[in-house]
Amino acid sequence: MTRMAEAITRRGRRVMATHLAVLAIAVVASAFHSAHAALSAAAGVAVAAVLAWMLRRSMARATELAVESPQQSMNTMYLGAAMRFVALLVLMAVGLGAFGLDARFMVAAFVVAMIAGVLAARGQDSGRPPRQTTD
Repeated sequence: MTRMAEAITRRGRRVMATHLAVLAIAVVASAFHSAHAALSAAAGVAVAAVLAWMLRRSMARATELAVESPQQSMNTMYLGAAMRFVALLVLMAVGLGAFGLDARFMVAAFVVAMIAGVLAARGQDSGRPPRQTTD
């Protein structure tokens, strides 16, 4: 595993930890409304966690491929984005349609978890080697 792929994995773990914290907060907060609302919020955070996991895997794979074939690396990123979009549609449809979860709580928890994940992924840990300047 390259240095950048390791950095992606570290950030992914930080995002997953953040999603667990958001899950706990969302379930407790929505439990005041009803148990169904808490289940809906938990499902929304679970969808966000699945998408973050898929992103981490596709980015790590694309990083590994970038050394040998930049075109294949880009194709991997595009395919990963398409797969995440389809997964989002399917998971939301299953949650809302098949299980009859409350859309307000599921979508709100999903959005909060995604925003928290983006904020957790920010930082300087890119895995890139430090610049070598000869000044």
